[in-house]
Amino acid sequence: MRARYLPVLSLCFSLLAIGAANAQTAAAPRPLDVLRAEIDRVDGELLGLLNARAGIVAEVGAGKASGGGPVFRPGRQAALLRRLMERNAGPQTPQTLVQVWTAIIAGSILQQKPDFRVAVAGDADQASLAQSYFGAAIPQARAAEPAKALDALAAGQADAAVLPASGSWWLALPEGVRIAAGVPLLRAAEAPPQALILTRYEGDSSGADLTLARIAGPPPAEARVLARSGADSLIALPAASALPPGAIRLGLMAAPLSPNR
Repeated sequence: MRARYLPVLSLCFSLLAIGAANAQTAAAPRPLDVLRAEIDRVDGELLGLLNARAGIVAEVGAGKASGGGPVFRPGRQAALLRRLMERNAGPQTPQTLVQVWTAIIAGSILQQKPDFRVAVAGDADQASLAQSYFGAAIPQARAAEPAKALDALAAGQADAAVLPASGSWWLALPEGVRIAAGVPLLRAAEAPPQALILTRYEGDSSGADLTLARIAGPPPAEARVLARSGADSLIALPAASALPPGAIRLGLMAAPLSPNR
């Protein structure tokens, strides 16, 4: 009986030996000049794809110019980043993906609206948060206090405003101004945003969103309190949840993207 299995065992050991040899061959590093040539080839392909994307963006921009649609779509931006992170098999990190596509999206925004600018209220830390979301290419207009940034947004002197998540500015938003995103977008699910982005239009859904609201009195159990002022609270709760009685809706923002995906 044992003799019947000896050829099979011999074949298995042979296959294992061949596999190990192939693994060693595959793991052998290629010469640097070959690797650099490969990087140059991939860079050329990326350039072609970026220009193809820019051509499509130009068509989108032409459609928005005739229809009056906004060039900044925070919900779509969050949905795109979430989709890319779900498809990512590595070795690129979520942080790298977000930084790269943030720059690409910033280029698309400026391609459609070259004078797009962001009003940022607060210190250098707030400016850094704004840059992490919009990229380095989007111009910033610094404001000494949230009210100034809100005034600039409401008057059309800025296309978006970045305000600290703390404070009480949310008690009296200008007519038509809405909260549209939280910063940083890449953060743990339980971590509150450090800043909030506001626009002059209702944000679009990303597919996984939080409703922002102002409420007087105790907030519901499923809500996260972002800021308090007296008896009022700025809360975020799942978009599928009904607003509590008396709550005032202030906007919609994408749920955070996990940095550990």
